Amino acid sequence: MLSHEDNELLTRIGKGTPMGDLLRQYWMPAALSTELSDCDGAPLRVRLLGENLIAFRASSGQVGLVAEACPHRGASLFFGRNEAEGLRCAYHGWKFDNTGRCSDLPNEAPDCPLKHKVKLQAYPCRERNGVVWTYMGPRTEPPPLPDLEWNLRTDNIPFLWRNYRACNWVQAMEGDIDSSHINFLHSTLDAGDLSTVPGVPLPGYAAPGIRLLQESGIPRLEVRNTAAGALHTSARRLDDGSEYHRVHPFLFPFHTMVGGGTSAAEVSFNGKLWVPMDDEQTLILEWQFRPDRAWSEVERTALLAARIPHGLQEPTSAPAGIWRPRACADNDYLLDRRLEKTQLFCGILSNPLQDAAMQESMGAIVDRTREHLGPADTVIIRVRRLLIDAARALREHGTVPPGVDRPDLYLVRPVGMILPAGADWAEATRERRVAAIPHN
Repeated sequence: MLSHEDNELLTRIGKGTPMGDLLRQYWMPAALSTELSDCDGAPLRVRLLGENLIAFRASSGQVGLVAEACPHRGASLFFGRNEAEGLRCAYHGWKFDNTGRCSDLPNEAPDCPLKHKVKLQAYPCRERNGVVWTYMGPRTEPPPLPDLEWNLRTDNIPFLWRNYRACNWVQAMEGDIDSSHINFLHSTLDAGDLSTVPGVPLPGYAAPGIRLLQESGIPRLEVRNTAAGALHTSARRLDDGSEYHRVHPFLFPFHTMVGGGTSAAEVSFNGKLWVPMDDEQTLILEWQFRPDRAWSEVERTALLAARIPHGLQEPTSAPAGIWRPRACADNDYLLDRRLEKTQLFCGILSNPLQDAAMQESMGAIVDRTREHLGPADTVIIRVRRLLIDAARALREHGTVPPGVDRPDLYLVRPVGMILPAGADWAEATRERRVAAIPHN
């Protein structure tokens, strides 16, 4: 369990908080490129790290991210006009470019000094391989973007989507580094062909070794610190005495990866970025990457349908308003008790919805002083401590958090391997965990 003080430090991310300051050292995914597809198109509401922001694609194609409230009278720039390299407030016509500079005050005299004094909060953006990244930190010159393999291949845009959680980012992220819950929450009651169960496994969604996970019992968990976070394995003993290892990285501040096949030929894997909208809402960027070939549109459609089998709610203009699943807490995630009797351990369709039900049921911010953790929670305990220690080191000593200035540390992959019992899993998987460096 954590103390109340540590739980507050871990979960509160507003400006000026220790964890909020740590997160602002890193680049954040603010939007998908497809959400801002048109130059001079409709602005997009974004909520990120407790701030209400507006994203827009200017005439030149450059994306801007600015505070939602116009500095004149506080009206929302969501209602503004996106035109001629700037966002113009609909109330009095004040106009701002993507750096926050005021370029026009049409309701004032031409020599009004306000034009050169007023500044709208703006954050620099960079767009790469389908993702709009923003830097909300203190540096005048931002650090480099992390070298994430799936985000570097301009010839191979991965399958990308956003997944909304009505809870704190840490308790959402902890589900992805918790290997033992797979034996329960995501398991089936029928040892037959899993494809007979709607949504399990996901059509076209690489899940090599899933039968091993289902049949190999409780895993032995081990974790080692790395320069950019941690590396953890869940080892499951097989009938012949060997062990099936799922070796996955956690990368600061919120990157997780899962999957990876049991041979070098199986190179499809996925990961997530657990991005805090605020203390009580998380918008997850999920990617599915297949290095040897891009996903077709048919496959992308099937992937999304598998992740959200009941579809999405009617879209709204609210932050994350197009990404909220129809199956949610209000309807018990469309839990099917009949399916639970015969086929699924949990009668909620799709892994993301099963995870959402568990994580959101804990409350917006779980009280970790009441937990009773065991050896199966080894990785969760380690990652919490890494985050807390890094936030304190930044606050107390100005120590730059792991990975901020080392983009190369992010060139890693998750892997699955069958190894002899007692093998050094980190060494045995080292070569396969190195991501390919694109040549384009």
